[in-house]
Amino acid sequence: MVPLHSHVALSVRTNTITSSVPSSTATVQKTKLPLLFKYRSSKIFVFWTAAVGLFTSTFVHSILFPLSPFIVARIRNLDKDWTDHSKSTAITANIEMTSRDTGILVALYAVGLLAGSPIFGWLGDTIKQRRLPMLLGTTASMAANLLFMLSTTYPMLLIARFLQGVSNACVWTMCLCLIADNWPKDQLGVQMGKLVGFYPLGMMVGLPAGVLYSELGHEAPFIASMILSAIDLLMRLVIIERSSAPKEWFEDQDVQKDTEKCTKTVDDDDLQNSPEPAGTRRVTWVQLLKQPRLIVSLALTAIVATVMSAFEPTLSMRLAQEWGFNAAGCSLIVLAYMIPSIIASIVCGWLCDRYGTKVVALVSLLLATPSCLMIGFPSQERGSFWLLVPILIMGGITIAGCQAPVFPEIAKVVDKENGGSNSSDGLARSYSLFNAAYGVGMCVGPLIAGYLYASIGFFWLCTILSTLFFCFIPLAYFFIGDGRKLIVKNAAAAAVDHHHAEAVMTAEADTIVILVPESNLSLTTVTVPDEASSK
Repeated sequence: MVPLHSHVALSVRTNTITSSVPSSTATVQKTKLPLLFKYRSSKIFVFWTAAVGLFTSTFVHSILFPLSPFIVARIRNLDKDWTDHSKSTAITANIEMTSRDTGILVALYAVGLLAGSPIFGWLGDTIKQRRLPMLLGTTASMAANLLFMLSTTYPMLLIARFLQGVSNACVWTMCLCLIADNWPKDQLGVQMGKLVGFYPLGMMVGLPAGVLYSELGHEAPFIASMILSAIDLLMRLVIIERSSAPKEWFEDQDVQKDTEKCTKTVDDDDLQNSPEPAGTRRVTWVQLLKQPRLIVSLALTAIVATVMSAFEPTLSMRLAQEWGFNAAGCSLIVLAYMIPSIIASIVCGWLCDRYGTKVVALVSLLLATPSCLMIGFPSQERGSFWLLVPILIMGGITIAGCQAPVFPEIAKVVDKENGGSNSSDGLARSYSLFNAAYGVGMCVGPLIAGYLYASIGFFWLCTILSTLFFCFIPLAYFFIGDGRKLIVKNAAAAAVDHHHAEAVMTAEADTIVILVPESNLSLTTVTVPDEASSK
């Protein structure tokens, strides 16, 4: 029988030290908790609050994906018979004007995104409560919906689109921070992958709004958006965030967790080498922008946004010009891109956690290059529009794969800047930089695409966009991921996924190391050294 030491040393992911566990006889002062506190503060509700927020903001934005040319045509009085788009010729007859005005309308969204990102990035790192900024974002989104619904002039559309960009800057930054606040870094790939999967899901649900537009009038899609925004607003109001709620509300949960752990003691050397407490370091904008790993991740985000926003006005015009599609038809065919993207976001997030971000980024970029190029091939002369469907499916998968590595990369850069401590300072700034990069792409994409579509055609536009992915491959290889190794397996994630303890005999005599995966620990290492004598 191996004798046991009188204490057990635990290596905890959060690097906090607890000298003793509260005894079962300790008196815990009962605090009156809010209604349904257990559910409103749970991780499940936190995730769904972030997910619904992201879904709603994307739904509101995606409504204009196929409808922008038709809305511009109606406002400009180019299309007198705008209620029946199957007979409309305004888009094709005035291709240059419609393309230009649609590009400007889409770009105003990016301007709002760029304007709001630094503000909400600073706010996210200054205050830890995410609810209030998200309420402001949802309110701005509802105001934008009202403007779209009631607009009678082109400038009103531009103001509404700008407000929509500001709203999404807030929602994206705060939703990403909400997830990062509640999950450890080695699980962020999966959680962010699931969360970002609601982006194409919102696009997928929002795109059929073209059916509402064609059949029920131009107000119908925006009324649907208002209903979703009201649900989103309600979830924001009832969520309870641990970071901003009184600590005594969570005492029972903390006591329960502590009683499940052993008493923790640490040697003096461990105390001296422990990381800095949270809040002692301040991560600045300059520090973040000096990191090549972050810059390359932001550049990849800008490229993805450029390509997606370039297709936003031009794909609808291509379908209308070549095959006479109306708003409903344009909405439905783009679902071939959105549905695979939802699944791919989750899968690619899991792959990033398991095998590293480099291999996911490189494979996705290699496949995205031909996928983007082939979108320009189908035409009325070359065959049916059905040829677009498999190409759009591949495009949705590869675009999701290009975006998936960005969030784990951001988290690792912030962790490095915080010296490996538990501090998340700089995280909101990083996510606001992500929003800004996305906004740059959203601004550049439609403006360039509108001009190129009218001057050199859709095929050459697709060719130029595909070269962006191809040229980025070397940068992804050298700067994304940990070192030059293509595949880096995450041992901590693998241990957690097995859901069982591993006993490993070390090379040192009479020492056993037990790896016990816990939901809130990366790895819990229990060392049981031999005693000089046994009972």
